[in-house]
Amino acid sequence: MVYNVLWSDPIEEDAGASRNVFGVHQSPRGKMARSFGWNITESFCAKNGLDLVVRSHQSKKHGFGFDVMHDDTLIRVFSARDYENHGNDGAVLNIRHVDGEAGEGGALSLRPQLIRSMAKRGR
Repeated sequence: MVYNVLWSDPIEEDAGASRNVFGVHQSPRGKMARSFGWNITESFCAKNGLDLVVRSHQSKKHGFGFDVMHDDTLIRVFSARDYENHGNDGAVLNIRHVDGEAGEGGALSLRPQLIRSMAKRGR
């Protein structure tokens, strides 16, 4: 179970096609890893009283360092730019309390900061 939690990846949302993909599926990254659809993220958030899941450790070739996915309920962030020479950007998230909302249960603001790929700078 721990392996699945650490290594499972969200199913990409390309042109709305993934809205028809539900549940948990085999992952191209190996037998023990899984891919999960938007409904899994939505269900997890509802059961745990969450609005958003922030996850990492998934580089995207030539991608930005972050992706907002699954109807804005999941952010994928990857901080290592040019990971394995993939030409990807990196990113970090700046997370802070919204003015007047500090304390337990207060609203948070998330702002990604891009770390531009060295390979892309030369273009």
